[in-house]
Amino acid sequence: MNESKRLNFLKSYLKLYGVEKIELTNETADSISGIAIYDENDPEEKQEFIWHKSEKEIPSPELNILIEKIVTEKWHNGDKITKDIDEIELAEFDNETKKRLEYQLFDVEIKMVDDGEETDSYFVHY
Repeated sequence: MNESKRLNFLKSYLKLYGVEKIELTNETADSISGIAIYDENDPEEKQEFIWHKSEKEIPSPELNILIEKIVTEKWHNGDKITKDIDEIELAEFDNETKKRLEYQLFDVEIKMVDDGEETDSYFVHY
C-alpha cells in the first residue's frame, strides 16, 4: 500500500523534533493521527498527535527537501530554526521558492494529544 502524502510529510517534519518513528493510529479524509516515537527503546519517549489536514491541504513536497536539509545540517534546535532560510544554499530552489517554502514551514501546526485532549503543538519558528 502506498504511504499517504500526509504521513510522508509528517515523517520528515517530525525529524525536527528527534522523532525516530511514527505509528499511525487513524487516518480520515480530514485528519491523520498517530504516535510520535522519540526513542524506540524507551516506551515513555512518545507523544500522541493529530494533524487536521486533508491530503489536498499538505505543504508542497519541496518542503520535505528543505526540512531534510535543515535536519542534516543541524540548522535547528527542536522547534527553533537557527539559520535564516534566505541564507540556506539550495541549488534546487530559487529565492521565490525558498520564501514560499519558509511560509509553508512556519504555517504547519500539528496538535499534541494528551489523555484524549489536544494540548500543545508541534510548530517551528525563528
